[in-house]
Amino acid sequence: MPQITKADISIPTLMNTLPDGTALGFLAKNLDENRIIANYQDSNLMLPASTQKILTALVAKLVLQEQFQFETSLLTTAKIQNNTLKGNLIIKFTGDPDFTSDQLYKLLSQLKQKGIHKISGDLILDTAVFIGHDRGLGWIWNDLTMCFNSPPSAANIDNNCFYVELDANQPIGQLAKINIPSKYPIQVFGRIPIVNKNEAAFCQLDVIVHDNNRYQLKGCLAPHNKSFGLSFAVQDPNAYIAEIIKRQLARLNIEFKGKILQPHNSQKGDILAQHFSKPLPELIKKMLKKSDNQIADSLFRTIAFHYYNRPATFQLGAKAVEQILSSKAGIKFKNTIMADGSGLSRHNLISAQTMLQALEYIIQNENSLHLLDSFPIAGVDGTLSGRGSMIKEPLVKNISAKTGALKGVYNLAGFMTNKYGQKVAFVQFINGYSTGSLDQKTKRAPLVQFENKLYNALYQEK
Repeated sequence: MPQITKADISIPTLMNTLPDGTALGFLAKNLDENRIIANYQDSNLMLPASTQKILTALVAKLVLQEQFQFETSLLTTAKIQNNTLKGNLIIKFTGDPDFTSDQLYKLLSQLKQKGIHKISGDLILDTAVFIGHDRGLGWIWNDLTMCFNSPPSAANIDNNCFYVELDANQPIGQLAKINIPSKYPIQVFGRIPIVNKNEAAFCQLDVIVHDNNRYQLKGCLAPHNKSFGLSFAVQDPNAYIAEIIKRQLARLNIEFKGKILQPHNSQKGDILAQHFSKPLPELIKKMLKKSDNQIADSLFRTIAFHYYNRPATFQLGAKAVEQILSSKAGIKFKNTIMADGSGLSRHNLISAQTMLQALEYIIQNENSLHLLDSFPIAGVDGTLSGRGSMIKEPLVKNISAKTGALKGVYNLAGFMTNKYGQKVAFVQFINGYSTGSLDQKTKRAPLVQFENKLYNALYQEK
């Protein structure tokens, strides 16, 4: 174990700026000197939030090829005769988290280019690459309608997210109007009365999910001068994309009157058309820079699918990630709990010590991994572009780190170059952060003060 020096960085003193009750796990290491320069409760298990994506990115690089792409393909075992596909059309989905409705339309349009005007059989949706629930254990139930919690399913389209417009520019006593874009095969209904501002504080707008992608809005609203948008996560992705496929076939004037089937086993057939996602490095960069949950959890199960060569659950994804990082990167997980690849789950638990091992491995193998450019840069891009503690020199543009945020959680894990040109790796896990009744504008002030002092101290440390 490297020597722990008597650095000028006193974590307990700096913690005085954080709200009472805040839990902190912190560890920083000068990688050039192989020396721990600051630590505090670094063995405590904490919620990693989206810093979990660092592990997902690392494993994806170790298991999947740089040229890896998600594939969505049209297959068939039938023949084309007289402009008719004389049998079933198979659409094979593999979890592409960036797949869009426009890309689906272009894919289906290749049927028309092959002279197919009619499908005489059924439409088979092959989603066998993943099994089990399309959400991780420990995802908060009342966030499941939010788009950041959209299910990362095998059949994924437009991030499995849709938008509606609410028109509350109505007289008090009238109902708000719900406008649903026609392109979305969903139902949104409800009675939302317009009330005065005082009354609106007691009837929060909420949504109740029913089967068949039906959403019921409840509550009330104060008058609004302009319409505003609401976004919701698709609850049944397979049914949702099936309806979109039927609509697009009709738009292409391809006749289809068969059934839509969803078998559990993988399907085979001759390839009619294919669509490929962006290659792995581009997906990872988007995942880390923008903290994209769907990319993270699609990769999480895809890793398990390729590693074990079998349909993947979230539990199998966790097993694969731990096994791969233990065997290939020598990371010791001890009592770590891993439930997903995005960090959304409240079941995830990891120590700063364990996360630092991953950061060290990344630096040591950067020539082959090429991961550093994917981290957000303070004051420049991604989720660090506007972090108030790091928008001034010497920290701005000098910290590359993955953020992690849940309610009460403010984490960072990444790298900086110190005053002497040396590389420093650090892990900051802040859990249980609460400022009570302070409003949105002021609740981060203690965090900004703490981080600014801490990372300036790290920069100066020798």
